[in-house]
Amino acid sequence: MSLLLTSTRTIKLFFAHSNSRDDKKLREKLEPHLSSLEPLRVIINWYKSQTLTGRDWKQESYQHLNTSQLIVLLVSPDFLAADDCKNITRWAMKRQNAGQAYVIPVKLRPIDNWQATRFGHLQCLPYNGEPITSRFWPRQDDAFVNIVEKIREEVEKIQEDQRQRQLIQEQQKAEFFASINRLISNHSLNRIIRGRNVPTFSLGIAASVIGVAALLGFCNFSPERQVNNLLTQGQDKLGKRDYQGASENYTEVLKIAPRNINAYIKRGDARYSLKDYKAAIKDYTQAIQIAPKNVDAYIKRGEARYSLKDYKIAIKDYTQAIQIAPKNVDAYIKRGQNRHLIKDYQAVIKDYNQAIQIAPKNVNAYIKRGDAQSSLKESQAAIDDYTKAIRLSPDSDQAYKNRGLVYENNLQNKQEAIKSYQKAASLYKKQGATDKYKKIIYKIQKLQQRKPQSSN
Repeated sequence: MSLLLTSTRTIKLFFAHSNSRDDKKLREKLEPHLSSLEPLRVIINWYKSQTLTGRDWKQESYQHLNTSQLIVLLVSPDFLAADDCKNITRWAMKRQNAGQAYVIPVKLRPIDNWQATRFGHLQCLPYNGEPITSRFWPRQDDAFVNIVEKIREEVEKIQEDQRQRQLIQEQQKAEFFASINRLISNHSLNRIIRGRNVPTFSLGIAASVIGVAALLGFCNFSPERQVNNLLTQGQDKLGKRDYQGASENYTEVLKIAPRNINAYIKRGDARYSLKDYKAAIKDYTQAIQIAPKNVDAYIKRGEARYSLKDYKIAIKDYTQAIQIAPKNVDAYIKRGQNRHLIKDYQAVIKDYNQAIQIAPKNVNAYIKRGDAQSSLKESQAAIDDYTKAIRLSPDSDQAYKNRGLVYENNLQNKQEAIKSYQKAASLYKKQGATDKYKKIIYKIQKLQQRKPQSSN
């Protein structure tokens, strides 16, 4: 094994955090847990912390930021307010979008309007999305262990990709230089040189020149560089919704690096967006075969199977994801969604109970559990769930509408149904959802015209 193949397996982690006292305390508690990553050849750099007196800490930080494969943002209100942290976040997300690094946001303390942040669309840690300082984590060590487990999973993915790329590069390098050696030893080359009266000793010089040129050419057009360029291009095309172009880029990656997990998942995403669900499933399956503990691949394959209305098989994918990551809220919610479609309502409620236990403020879980309660004619339980969702998110038009349906159809409570529908209508109008607004207004008018039922 070459020195190059061994050295490139080292993974660099960069942790960015604010300088507030509260954040520093949490960072100090996290640091000992990271020692479990040492056997994986992980180098950890902390924002500012390793900068010596007299050195430019900004330059030090950005050097680490620009060369790290994993960037962990320790997010808090102080982090979001600090200009230095804003700049680091902006650059980190630029590298993520270019496919050059992977960003993991970690919630240290409660954040208002998380989704509005630059990284709000990313899966954050701990798994349940609850801040480390929340009451959900009475033992903060449990949250830190959760975080390190996810970081280790990402490190192992990157190292597997590196191993495969390096093996392919070594093979191609050997084949490349073997062809150069054949060219140098070829009699026709000797005849050309001798025909021009080139001295015998110059043959060695000519061979050296050819070898150096070949080495430079190989370095400039190495498979690793080609893979990185293609991954970057593919990510850019995904962002521009050029899904066919992105799919073609990832196909080129897989010709060079046939075990690149990221390329399989990204090509699967592109094919899913093109509604080629069967091809997407094949890609996610390839990723799972290479990395059997890749939770994202199971969840995405489940989504593709859901789109094909293969609900029972999709449930198996989400179950597998839950076995690997028992606190993955998304997997519970999606499994519950599929179970609802096969009318296994008791199992649906169990899934949403788990989701709510992990993430007590997950509005979607309350709405979905309310839908299952309604299907079981547990009307008051459904009302309670929709009301809880509304308290957590007063702009949840779906919760108002569904609560209105239960009042109207299950409880025959005309007045309460109209109140809920009117609130939903107001939200639809505010959102500019014209069709939904018209439909709900029509429903309100029909209800208002309905005569009260006579009692016998």
